[in-house]
Amino acid sequence: MAVSQATLGKALVWGAITVALYLFLFQYSEVFERLAHTTLDACMVQEGGGSTYYNKASADACSARDGTFIEGTWWYVFAPIALAFALSYTHGLFTGLFWDVVGLKAKK
Repeated sequence: MAVSQATLGKALVWGAITVALYLFLFQYSEVFERLAHTTLDACMVQEGGGSTYYNKASADACSARDGTFIEGTWWYVFAPIALAFALSYTHGLFTGLFWDVVGLKAKK
C-alpha cells in the first residue's frame, strides 16, 4: 500500500503541474498566437473584435490595410515549441502514473 500511496502522490503532483501548464497556455493564448505569427514579418490588422495577421508583409502593403507592421523575430518560434514539449512531458508522466494507481499495467 505504501508504494501505491507514493505513486498516488506523484500522480497528483504531475497532474497539478499539467493543469497549471494548461491554465498558463489558456491565460496567455493571445501572446503565444502573436509570437507564432510574428516569427516572420507580419501585418496585424484589427478587424471586429480580433486581430488578423498577414505574414511576409511589407510595410507598404500593411499601411494600405490600415494595419501595424511587425518586424519578424525568428527565435519567437521557440516559445510555443517549449510549451508543447513541457505539456507533452508532464501529461505523459501524469498519465503513466495515473494508470499505475488505477492498477492497469502494460503486458510485457
